[in-house]
Amino acid sequence: MMEIINIVGLVVIVCIAWMVWTERKSKQALDNDLLDQAWREDPDEPLYADRHHYEERKRVVDQARADAAGR
Repeated sequence: MMEIINIVGLVVIVCIAWMVWTERKSKQALDNDLLDQAWREDPDEPLYADRHHYEERKRVVDQARADAAGR
């Protein structure tokens, strides 16, 4: 009986870890899509350079936070 409980517990833990991992990857993909969109915007727009700088800085900060959280 204890073996079944251990197996079920392991399956539950694996499922939770998989859900967290896929959610994180989904968020990263969405962030990358937004960054790609910002890079493709019209460079003749007056605020393009400011927005481009902001998006790049945000990406660097988010990556640094992710790296710090992963350690």
